[in-house]
Amino acid sequence: MFQPVNIALIGAGNRASTIYAPLWDDLREWLRPVAVCDPVADHADAYAEQLDVPSFRSVRDLVKAQIAEAALIVAPVELHHPLACFLMEHGLHVHSETSMCSLLAQADEMVATAAKYSRILRVGENFFRFPFDRIAKKVMDSGFLGPIHRLTSFHDHTGYHNNSRWIKFFDAYPESVQAINHTMPVTPHHEMAHRFHTSETFHAHFFFFPNNRLVIDEAANIKGLLGRYPRPGYTEIDGARGTINRTAGDQSNPKREWSDSAEVRYCSDSALNSRAIADHVFPIEHISQDGNWIASRVELPIGRVEYANPYRMRNIPGGYNPRDYYGPTVMDHLVDFARAVRGTAPSEYTDVDARMAMMMHVACHESALRGGIPLQLPLTGELQSEIETTAALRARYGVDPMDIEAMIDVSAPRP
Repeated sequence: MFQPVNIALIGAGNRASTIYAPLWDDLREWLRPVAVCDPVADHADAYAEQLDVPSFRSVRDLVKAQIAEAALIVAPVELHHPLACFLMEHGLHVHSETSMCSLLAQADEMVATAAKYSRILRVGENFFRFPFDRIAKKVMDSGFLGPIHRLTSFHDHTGYHNNSRWIKFFDAYPESVQAINHTMPVTPHHEMAHRFHTSETFHAHFFFFPNNRLVIDEAANIKGLLGRYPRPGYTEIDGARGTINRTAGDQSNPKREWSDSAEVRYCSDSALNSRAIADHVFPIEHISQDGNWIASRVELPIGRVEYANPYRMRNIPGGYNPRDYYGPTVMDHLVDFARAVRGTAPSEYTDVDARMAMMMHVACHESALRGGIPLQLPLTGELQSEIETTAALRARYGVDPMDIEAMIDVSAPRP
């Protein structure tokens, strides 16, 4: 019988209270919250009262209490590195919200600290757990379309999230990276009341994977503003005799936000002998029940290809994320962490994977700064992107972002 992991919740802000809080009852087989820690007393106390656990203002006080064996960090990205390293040094396994951190040097230290103290470190990346990615990988692995060597993602989400997707799709790390950016002025406009824009930047990232596999990941205004193509964008996965396509739904309808349609397009032998236009189209079906994503499947001549989602939210509160797969995919990475802590199953996405996603992110920034030249991975030498990010973090927080104790004082001040 699985012994639930006693976990402390670090951070009680909006995401912790709206996305994670409704999941704990459904996760009790794997995880048991035993404390909440947040420097904002009202947040900590309200979340702790909801879970009937003690609240703390400082991670220093939390570790002294010795009531948790693991921690979930749901805090600003800039604080993931100091909190994770501090907690692992004090004997806790750590599961951090994504993205992993702000600097490649921080990612290196996080992975090294986990190894030094024999702790489990995981990053809660869920984009590759979304329905389209799950079923697309199943179709690729089926061999129906022949070898797949190219993937194009347009206006979905460049950066850390997508980097993790490509690592998991190909089950490999890229060998080199190339990136360009282009910024153009636009008519001044509001995205939200507090987000005013006068320019727009387009990012084009190229990842070269082993065995002649290429990912082209590009986006500018992923919010669909100014009439740009809306999320989840357009994705094309190119196989030797066909394609997996995904297109965005109708973003003018609030109920269709983040919706999409996907299909497998296939060339029969006769089509290959005449123009090679795909003459068979197989729609990918998204199955939902009681507000939960149940499965994704496609009926192919070789048989049904299906991914069944094993997780369910039994009580979905009003106002929860409208995507029926979002809660279950968060549950997925939390259970993955619990099983890693107990040693009952290998993790689908490890701390080393998370570090590579961070390296890809930094490499794209560095390549763009150098005029779009290709960069071999792993990165070596001094990186201008790291220098600039370090300076920005130092200016924001007033301390060295690599100084764990100083950053802990920023995120969890001493009493």
